[in-house]
Amino acid sequence: MTDDEVKHFQTHGWVKLEGLLDRSLVDKLLERAITKMGSDPLTLSTDRPTELRPNDFKWYERWDGCSHHDEWIKTLSHSPAMATVASALMGGPVRYYYDHVFVKVPAANAGTETPWHQDLPHHPLDRQGAFTMWMPLIDCPPEMGTMRFLNGSHRCGPLGRYLNRDDGVNLLDEHPEMTERFEISPALHLKPGDATVHDLGIIHYAPPNTTATPRWVYTLQWLPPQARYTGAPNHRTDGHGLELDKPLDHPRFPIIPTE
Repeated sequence: MTDDEVKHFQTHGWVKLEGLLDRSLVDKLLERAITKMGSDPLTLSTDRPTELRPNDFKWYERWDGCSHHDEWIKTLSHSPAMATVASALMGGPVRYYYDHVFVKVPAANAGTETPWHQDLPHHPLDRQGAFTMWMPLIDCPPEMGTMRFLNGSHRCGPLGRYLNRDDGVNLLDEHPEMTERFEISPALHLKPGDATVHDLGIIHYAPPNTTATPRWVYTLQWLPPQARYTGAPNHRTDGHGLELDKPLDHPRFPIIPTE
C-alpha cells in the first residue's frame, strides 16, 4: 500500500491495487468456489448453503458469506494482513462486514450488464465509509465486464436504490447530470491477485461479459467500527439480533486487528 494509492482512493472513491493477493491464494479461492458452485456455476442458497439454484438476477451467480461456511476462506477474510490494507484506506480501525464470490456469466448465457448504481442505499448503515475489495480469481480483461466508476461521485451521498430493480431504470436515467460532474474511469484489465477497492457510495457499473468464460470474483467488505445499524432488511445482517441505532457489535462483524 502506497501513499499515492491511499490518496487515489480518498480522492476518486476507488483504487486499483496490483498484486494484492498471492497467486497461490487466488488459485485456492477459485478451487474452493468451483467445488461449491460448480464449473458451470449456480448460486448457493443463503439459508441452505449446500443447495444450488439459479440466481434470480441474470447477470451473475453468487456465494454469499462464504467465509461463514468455509474455515480456510475465513482465515483470509479475517486476517490481520487484509485488515491492515483496509485500515490504511479507511484511516483507522476496521470492522469485517461480509464476503462473497460473484460469477458474471457470459452474455451468450443470458448474462447482462450490471446497471449504474451505488451500493450504499442497499445496506442498513447510517453513514458512508464502508468499502468493497473486488478481487478477480481469473484474468479479467475489460471484455469480461470489469467495473467502471464515476471518479469522486462517492461524495454525493445516497441517490437511491437502483440495483436489481425490475423496471429497467438505472441511476443515470434519473441523474444524467452525474456524467457531466464526474469523469468515468478507464476500462481496467485485472490479473489474478489484483484488486479494485471502491467506496459503497461511488456510482459504478459493469458492462456485460462478452467472452465465453464466466468471470469469477471474490469480494471482501469492510465497515468503519462506528457505523450504526438502521434496521433495514439485508441478508448480511438479518437474524443476528443487532440493536437499532447501535454499532454492529456482534461476532459476525468483528473488529479485526492489524499487523
